Formats: sequence, C-alpha cells, structure tokens
Amino acid sequence: MGLLWEIVQTGLMYGQKRKADTIEDRILILEDRLTATQNTLRSLVKKLEEMQGIDIDGDGKIG
Repeated sequence: MGLLWEIVQTGLMYGQKRKADTIEDRILILEDRLTATQNTLRSLVKKLEEMQGIDIDGDGKIG
C-alpha cells in the first residue's frame, strides 16, 4: 500500500500549480518532477517484479 500512496502523492504534486518567474525556474521544476516520476516508476517496477517473480525491466534480476 505504501507504493500506491507514493504514486497518489506524486500525482497530487503534479496537480498543484506552481508558478515560476523565469524559464530556468520552470526547467528546475520540470527536472524535479521528472526525477520523482522516474523514481516512482523504478519503485513500481521493482515491486511488480517481486510480486510476479519475473524480470520486467530486463536487467537480469528480479526486484
């Protein structure tokens, strides 16, 4: 349940409107969001691999 809650929280974070004064600020926000999304996806794939017992991402290991 913790992983699903993390996904929900990440979605809520994306739903919040954050205004930035400069294009550089906007880029930093987007980079942070991208990193958060990638981390969430990695966690999700790891959990799915553990639950299903298969190598989903092709790295040669489960979990």
